[in-house]
Amino acid sequence: MQHYLQTCLLLLLLSSFICQAGTNLPAEDITVKVVTEESYPIQFFENGKLIGTATTFVEQVLAAANIQYNIDVYPWARAYRMALNEPNILIFSLAKTAQRADKFKWVGEIMDLEYYLFGPVNSNINAHTSLEELRQYRIGTVRDGAPYQYLLRNDFKNLVTVVKAEQTALLYQSGRIDLLPANKSTFEIVCRNRKLDCSNLVPLYKLDMPSIKLFMAFSQLTDDFIVEKVRAAYNQVTKAQHNLIEQSIN
Repeated sequence: MQHYLQTCLLLLLLSSFICQAGTNLPAEDITVKVVTEESYPIQFFENGKLIGTATTFVEQVLAAANIQYNIDVYPWARAYRMALNEPNILIFSLAKTAQRADKFKWVGEIMDLEYYLFGPVNSNINAHTSLEELRQYRIGTVRDGAPYQYLLRNDFKNLVTVVKAEQTALLYQSGRIDLLPANKSTFEIVCRNRKLDCSNLVPLYKLDMPSIKLFMAFSQLTDDFIVEKVRAAYNQVTKAQHNLIEQSIN
């Protein structure tokens, strides 16, 4: 939680610097359609406005690139399909997996996450539980998300798919699923701020998948000029972040 708050503070400090830097770049008549899902707390609506750490970061990168854009929020499966098939689409926060590596033009990493299967506190599941044993459980997961794809690759059939990650907690409370994949820190924040009773849900089993790195990425049909312009801005923003972190330490 402390790391999350520190990240938010650093992003706020960067805002004025990035906006000023972006004005030094020549204006381009470029409009990018940015698509995402609502995924608390990294990108979510508050008082009708999309906010969150990931949202702020993406907006800073596009401002530094002097790119015109519109952000639209969809169910993840629809946003993902648009990024696969349409030109000038930027999607976030997208996990970079081996299966997706050649399907997008990647800009850069936003953050990384580790996923666990959450279940009842009195469960017999532990780190030594086999995948074969786990397959008997009903698991709720976001369709086309990285955990969903991991479970499919490992022959899990008993999956209940949802549009938003927070819906899995509701499915668990209603008795429709037994387990759900989630990241520890974001799951705790979601439960607290959405006023969900997650007291009986604990991380039981770490999914044997690489730490999920969340990226911003363009559709393959996007012009390379736009992609390179945004990549350059991304490097500018992350360098400014690194400098601020060093200053705060020293």
